[in-house]
Amino acid sequence: MKSKKFTMDDVTEAEIVWKEMVAANEMKLLSVFRKKGLHLAYETAEHDAWILKTLNDKKQKYRFNKCSNLIMVGSGIYPYSMFDLHRQFPHIKQVGLEIDEKRALISRLLVQACPAKNAIKIETIDAIDYDYSWLGMDDLIFISVDVDHKEIIKKIIETSKAHVNICAPYDKTWLANLIRSFSVS
Repeated sequence: MKSKKFTMDDVTEAEIVWKEMVAANEMKLLSVFRKKGLHLAYETAEHDAWILKTLNDKKQKYRFNKCSNLIMVGSGIYPYSMFDLHRQFPHIKQVGLEIDEKRALISRLLVQACPAKNAIKIETIDAIDYDYSWLGMDDLIFISVDVDHKEIIKKIIETSKAHVNICAPYDKTWLANLIRSFSVS
């Protein structure tokens, strides 16, 4: 598609397709875990996944050493990045916030089947309604790239001392990649 024919409707459609592709890939993995053992979700979770990659990219990985609590907004159906963080920094207590009850339920089942079951808690809640005030200045909040985050960040800044980050692959990276894919004529 040539860029001059690309419309906002195309952008909306591309975002929907991207989110559906991510969800479909996670569903395939969940099917494997269901057949071969839920513990595999933890054991096979990607190394240096999005939470760690975010601070690695900012050259701030040292923050994990002082962090006691971490919130993952939009933790999803498969909290692989939270599993990865637990393997590397088991002292951090993590809370995943997931707005969709079914995704949160599946995520909780995966957490309960792994060594992180006492370190990771998944809550079904809209992140805008969550109380961030208990977090300290060394604590961290990560927001999934597919979460509409503007109001959430505003609330976090107003109510919390924690550092907030948009999780890699970062806000609208999918859109930048889409634009780069156009043939320019």
